[in-house]
Amino acid sequence: MPNAPRWRIKKNSENKNVFWYGYKLHLAVETKSQYLLAHLLSSGNMNDAKAAIPLLKGVAERFPFLNITKVMADAGYDYNPIYEQIYRMKADGIIAYNKRNEAPPIGVDKYFAPTCVREHSYRYDSYDAKYETLKYTRPKECKGCPLADDTLCQKVIKIKKTIDLRRYPAPARGSRAWKKLYKERTSVERVNAYLKEYFQLNNVRYRSGELAKVHVDLLCLLFNASKLAVDRINTKLNDKAA
Repeated sequence: MPNAPRWRIKKNSENKNVFWYGYKLHLAVETKSQYLLAHLLSSGNMNDAKAAIPLLKGVAERFPFLNITKVMADAGYDYNPIYEQIYRMKADGIIAYNKRNEAPPIGVDKYFAPTCVREHSYRYDSYDAKYETLKYTRPKECKGCPLADDTLCQKVIKIKKTIDLRRYPAPARGSRAWKKLYKERTSVERVNAYLKEYFQLNNVRYRSGELAKVHVDLLCLLFNASKLAVDRINTKLNDKAA
């Protein structure tokens, strides 16, 4: 992992270029508790996706007892190798889709749900974990359609997610369940903000990558220890109130 300070350029929310010199911290966060599960320090010009697989492997090796079922990430992590690593962990990748100038697929909608002959989208119904298949049911627009009884317009369509882990996570893209899970991704942004505001992460100023790594390791350790202390105090207060 390159950890020498480097220049980095990135688009901000106003679509303007932002430059900085230094390091980048990659985090794996448990979305419910917001504890840090793993972190990596790299050069500032390191692509986020390149750190994803080492982070995931680190979490799997360090916490084999955790039942990880979903991994949430933004569109910067939308790469097939990342989905494959998540699948090897027996989990699903809830990752925003990045089109990357891909040609629009035929026979499916923007969420890759199959469409009928009139291009109405099938509705995601459920996921069968045993057979790893997503179940879609006929669109409500097809009710009363003269083609409804045609073989081209099936009542139920089942798609095995392993045909394309990127396009067919469980739950299906665009579904309410998928959107609800994806919102949990903001946990990592909150933890990053806490580290910068309360733990002086932005003040890591070393020319040596090794010194910077030690500093960041101590900050992450202190963050988890502080959070554990606060959680224990809150538990005692709640028990006392009860």
